[in-house]
Amino acid sequence: MSSDYSPPATPHGGADSGAVLDGNAAAGDFAGILASDPTTVMVRCGSCGATQAFGQLSAYLGGPGTVLRCRRCEAMVARVARTPRGTWLDLSGSSSWLFLPTPGPA
Repeated sequence: MSSDYSPPATPHGGADSGAVLDGNAAAGDFAGILASDPTTVMVRCGSCGATQAFGQLSAYLGGPGTVLRCRRCEAMVARVARTPRGTWLDLSGSSSWLFLPTPGPA
């Protein structure tokens, strides 16, 4: 019997990197790029169309970059890597990112 939440055998960019964490573990890597708190973002998977909170995505840390995968289909949704040439952000595995409005001053 298989589980919808089982990790892929060889995740892209995160192979052999250790345990799978939830997306909250990757929030720091993405926060500096997005200039916003990524844990409040809703992300739609470009492969299966599932919409999930950033924190619900599967996070693979410790490889050459940080990789986020869809909990439903395990497709790569986003990845970020810092290299001597700069920071690479790949959102090609997602179809949209919804940044919810922040409450204004009362």
